Amino acid sequence: MNLPSKKDLTTKTILFYVCVFLLGLLALRVVMKLLPPAIFLFLMLAPPIFVLADAQERRLNRPVLWAIFTLFTNVFGLVVYLLVRPDVLIVNACKSCGGTLEDKFSNCPWCGEKVERPLVKCPGCSDEVKPGWKYCPNCNFALNQANPSSAPDDKAEKAA
Repeated sequence: MNLPSKKDLTTKTILFYVCVFLLGLLALRVVMKLLPPAIFLFLMLAPPIFVLADAQERRLNRPVLWAIFTLFTNVFGLVVYLLVRPDVLIVNACKSCGGTLEDKFSNCPWCGEKVERPLVKCPGCSDEVKPGWKYCPNCNFALNQANPSSAPDDKAEKAA
């Protein structure tokens, strides 16, 4: 912004610049009143947001519960989370190039290598099931490894 020359300084322009200055001070006063609550909100919400993002990235169970715990306990919850979280990120990586893979990929988008996934078939209906599932979503067969001799549910037998 260019300042006016001495001959352009009329009473009207001086009054205008004084008004602009006072409006600037008023805006600064409003900002300074809003600044402490904004800082407080940031300090209250930053730890839970960090915990939620980190827990999702590390694929922890129930990341939202960790975030809620940190929301109510703030720094204490953040310290607890940092102490109990796993040290390593659980990331699907390509064996040939090391690129990050999503669960739905059948080929690596970085090098084109075929992604080898352990396919698990349900003993009850031979449908594909993911490792870690306890029941087949198709026939409700119990998939836990502790009891391999479990039989399909009565409902599945009636449906077949």
